[in-house]
Amino acid sequence: MPIALLKFPYDLLGEVLKLCDPFELYFLSKCSKRAQKTIKLGGKMNWKIRYWGREQIIICRDDVKYYIFDPTDKPEDYFKMGSAKGDKSMKIPKEEAVDMFFYLLDTFGICVVNSLEVQSGNLYNFLQITKVLAERNMEIEKFYIGETFDPKYVINFMPLIDQMNITKELHCRNSFPPNFDYQFDKYPNSIRISDSPWFGINQLLNCPCTRIELSKSELSNQELNLFFQEWKKAGTFPNLRYLQVSSKNIDNQSAIWDMVPPITRRENPRIRFSAWLGEDDYIFMRDAVKVYKDDGTEAWLDVDLGGVPSLEFLVWDPERDMFEGEDMDPSDDEEEFEDEEFEDEESDEEESDDEEPDEDN
Repeated sequence: MPIALLKFPYDLLGEVLKLCDPFELYFLSKCSKRAQKTIKLGGKMNWKIRYWGREQIIICRDDVKYYIFDPTDKPEDYFKMGSAKGDKSMKIPKEEAVDMFFYLLDTFGICVVNSLEVQSGNLYNFLQITKVLAERNMEIEKFYIGETFDPKYVINFMPLIDQMNITKELHCRNSFPPNFDYQFDKYPNSIRISDSPWFGINQLLNCPCTRIELSKSELSNQELNLFFQEWKKAGTFPNLRYLQVSSKNIDNQSAIWDMVPPITRRENPRIRFSAWLGEDDYIFMRDAVKVYKDDGTEAWLDVDLGGVPSLEFLVWDPERDMFEGEDMDPSDDEEEFEDEEFEDEESDEEESDDEEPDEDN
């Protein structure tokens, strides 16, 4: 027997709507304009939305459950339901993906975009979405640019980055054209750039991020040493927790922090530690050298010349970081390496591990 749901008192209707999942609310909203307007009677849902990869739209209801609106070209599959590992999915017409994104955004009153990922197959749709989100100044926690574009196309996204309200992470895996130049006007908490010769020392010195990863960089020993001389000063770079740079210009011809690379711990016991950078984001380092800020803040530095020369730097947080496999605390290590210079030697066979969380990439 049909139930006249919309005739319920508003407070009772609101309680019923709170019990519904995103798919149930979506189907209800499509019954009529009035039904769509009643969805928000369920109160503030604090849901987030993703536009991911091959145009999947995902509603994040909590930390462990996703509702996936999955585009398909097959009409016979439209609105078919499925589930896997606790997540639920529903097929939607592929040509309606962009309209669906904004329909869900407005119908559910979503205020936060959890993540956007652009790949070569959805460039046009993605540009439509990002422009509207920029106009609305909506919070975008994470923004990913895939590695499948012709380098000339990725240039189109860079001006949009400063227009968007990206708060947590910018991750760009694509290559850039030769002689590309760009200056950020604002930064999220974390930047990870896979092709970064254009990100020079001036940008690094002015970067307020918590996490900075620069691959294929052109930063030199001298420039990195300048950065660390600035970092040592009290009050500078208050947000920085982790820096990773890979650069062909890191070598054993000059010192970084008064030490000639490779820079690694040679004393026993060997050490390995993990650092939590937030959410599911962990990094691991091994046999790094302890260094200090002028105010006594402890940090760890490792420079490896094997393969692609790389540098890792972690500011120690005793509440989040921990040593593994050794009964050792950073405060127990009496040796300071600020003024000690190492001669050029072969780098240790053990290299630092940098594990990236699977962020639905």
